[in-house]
Amino acid sequence: MTGALSFPHARLSGFYLIYFAILGVLLPFWPLYLADIGLSITEIGTLMAVLMMTRIVSPLVWGRIGDRISQRMRVVQWGSFAAVVCFAGVFIRSDYQWLLWVVAGYSFFWNAVLPQFEVVTLRYLGQQHHRYSQVRAWGSVGFIGAAIGLGWYFDFAPVSQVPYILFACFLALLFLSLSISGPLVSQVSTNPSPPIRGLLNKNFVGFIIAGLLLQLAHGPYYTYFSLFVEDAGYSKRATGMYWALGAISETVLFLVMHKILPKTGTYRLFQFALLCSVARWMLLDSWVMDPWALFFIQVMHAGTFGAFHAASIDFLRRYVPEGLSGQGQALYSMFCYGVGGAAGSFVSAWLWPISPTYAFGVASAVSLVAMMVAHRMMKKS
Repeated sequence: MTGALSFPHARLSGFYLIYFAILGVLLPFWPLYLADIGLSITEIGTLMAVLMMTRIVSPLVWGRIGDRISQRMRVVQWGSFAAVVCFAGVFIRSDYQWLLWVVAGYSFFWNAVLPQFEVVTLRYLGQQHHRYSQVRAWGSVGFIGAAIGLGWYFDFAPVSQVPYILFACFLALLFLSLSISGPLVSQVSTNPSPPIRGLLNKNFVGFIIAGLLLQLAHGPYYTYFSLFVEDAGYSKRATGMYWALGAISETVLFLVMHKILPKTGTYRLFQFALLCSVARWMLLDSWVMDPWALFFIQVMHAGTFGAFHAASIDFLRRYVPEGLSGQGQALYSMFCYGVGGAAGSFVSAWLWPISPTYAFGVASAVSLVAMMVAHRMMKKS
């Protein structure tokens, strides 16, 4: 890489923007759509868990393929195409059993796309890896735009339009992926990739366990936050605004992360994210009725997600060998967001009908355990 303009900044940023715009529709409004068509709290929680569960398998399968072929963007493009085809099934039927298959299908391919695209982005950046957060910040912009815009829109439009909006986003993601080629300089070695058991060390395993627990702790938030704040008396517009506020806070953090990370180091930034998670869920349960307190709690998303993700990407860059980069990203996505996210949704679906207080209390406790795991197992650098 010879300079700041040696990679397709706009297209890489645009891909993140659309990818996370999809998430900006799924997290705030998909549960509301499912409730609107008559699904129960438990069924909604299960469908959200399936969305996370596919991350357990698909990233590792596609990560291994990506590490073996010379055109990693082909994996991204085929995954985007398959996600479009599978999601179209939502227009055929809307009963719970059918939606289980539809969600499993499109999320299997959609969840495989991001880890491979992260590798593509880092390879384009090369020695400018510190600029990753500036590119990734556009994902937060996409989430913000979707959450705010649709929050306003659904105050007067029916949430039955959610599937159509999602389908349009999936199509846009596919078309944009087709406009991006792989890095101009080949990164594929003629030597065989090192065995994946090379990642089975104390440092990497501790990172994965702590990250998994942190994502488990996010389960009540990702699954039921929209329903939680609506029950507290907030409008759909306000719901979208609060979702967006979390993304705005992480965006601001991403934009200055290239200055923060060299000073804090990976480990301390990682622990800061875990500490924020311990506090955030207790505060959310106690202060949801206060709009200004909820404002502050959502700003904490900069810590529980923004700092965590930035520290995680830097950790993978530093400690995963080049020949295992795709599989390292896949393991991160698979265990942290897949196993952790699915477990969080399932546990939430069980605890939430009893009391949201129990769900958020468990979330804070799990975050505290994650802090202890990271302290005992990860390198302090």
